[in-house]
Amino acid sequence: MNKEFYEIQALRNWFLWLVLIGLLLFFVFASLSQMILGLKIGDQGLPNWTLITGVLFTALLTVVLARTQLILDLNASRFKMTFGPLGLEEKDWKEVKSVQIITMPKVSYGRRNHPKYGTIYNAGSKHGLWLVLHNGSNILVSTRQNEALGQFLQAIKKGKR
Repeated sequence: MNKEFYEIQALRNWFLWLVLIGLLLFFVFASLSQMILGLKIGDQGLPNWTLITGVLFTALLTVVLARTQLILDLNASRFKMTFGPLGLEEKDWKEVKSVQIITMPKVSYGRRNHPKYGTIYNAGSKHGLWLVLHNGSNILVSTRQNEALGQFLQAIKKGKR
C-alpha cells in the first residue's frame, strides 16, 4: 500500500514560451542593432536604458517561469503543495472535510480565485485535486497523475478505517 504521493509539474504552455522567447529575442536584437550597429529602433530610436531593461526583465521573467514548478507532496498525515513564488499550502488531512479528483475548470495558469473551487493552483493540467476544508475554504490543485493520485487517496482512506 503506497502511503506517499509526489508529483512535480512544470509549466508546459507552448504559447507562453513562444511569446517570452520572442520578446527576449526582439530585445536582444534591438539592443545589439541600436547600440552596436547604430541602427535606430523606431523613428528616433529607443533609449538604450529601455532596451537593456527589456532584455533584463524578459530574461528574468523567462528564468523565473522556467524554474517555477507545482509540487504535490502528500503522505498519510498531510497535504503539501508548493508552487514557486505563487503559493504554499500545507494542511493536515484532519482539516479536510472532503477530497475529490475533478476535471479542471477553464482557468489560466498560475494562482486564481474561483467562486466554486476557491484558490486554484494550475500548472496546465486537465485534472485537479479539490479539497474542501472544515473551515469552509476550498483548494484546487492541478495534477497530471490523476490515476496514481486516486490510488494514493484510496490507500490512505483504507488505512484510516
